[in-house]
Amino acid sequence: MQKRFLSFTLLWLAIILALTCFGSHGAVLLVTIVALMTQLELYRLLQKMGVQPQATLGLLCGAVILLGTYYLPGLNSGIELFLLSYLIIALTIACGDQSKNGLSNTLGTLFGLTYVPFLLHFLLLTMQHAESVGLGSSSGIYLGIWLITVAKASDVGGLLFGMFIGKTPLSKISPAKTYEGALGGIFTSVLIGLGLHFFFRPDALQAFTYGHAALFAIPIAISAIASDLVESAFKRTAGIKDSGQIIPGIGGFFDLTDSLILSAPLGYLLFKYSFFC
Repeated sequence: MQKRFLSFTLLWLAIILALTCFGSHGAVLLVTIVALMTQLELYRLLQKMGVQPQATLGLLCGAVILLGTYYLPGLNSGIELFLLSYLIIALTIACGDQSKNGLSNTLGTLFGLTYVPFLLHFLLLTMQHAESVGLGSSSGIYLGIWLITVAKASDVGGLLFGMFIGKTPLSKISPAKTYEGALGGIFTSVLIGLGLHFFFRPDALQAFTYGHAALFAIPIAISAIASDLVESAFKRTAGIKDSGQIIPGIGGFFDLTDSLILSAPLGYLLFKYSFFC
């Protein structure tokens, strides 16, 4: 627990430093690095399952999608780059992979690209869209941080409530998780979402009300829990406990971002169809 707390503290210090020094560009760089490291760990999990994805090609396409989302705002949510990446990967592997597992290797590469860079690119799309509608870069950064913090709060709340009052197992995929912990995680996400709203909301985001903060935190927390279970299923199938060992007390980058992957697109849609113009 102490290692986990220290790692989270250092990670948040790194985020604050990057945002302070480089603003939105620092945020783009952080999301891109973390997403690509997560994608690489997912490819390694797939390898343990007998699939041999083209990791280098998939990572290159992932970087193009993530960076293009913010720096090429004329594209439609990165969809064009995403589809182009699919075409490049499919053609490259189809022409070069002569093994009997060529199809599964192709699908594995495409899945890794879809599940990590494409879904996490919605964090950057949230920032880019906030700027494009005149809310300013600080509002875009705030919404991204709000979304990440609320999603991760469900992890912390779920762990603490599960330790003290957890009794009813939530899923066979992750036996340690309980319904009581999940409800505690949702409650924690709502509290954190309201707290961030009260202390840090930029003036340009007056349309993001207390009602939005409380209401949006609930589905984001639920999607974070579901996203965490998906990663647990991958690890269980691959026969490992953590996706990596690079972050003390946490594991790998996939263990860090698991709750964000499904939360990012949901958060973007909630923002877009409520107070984004």
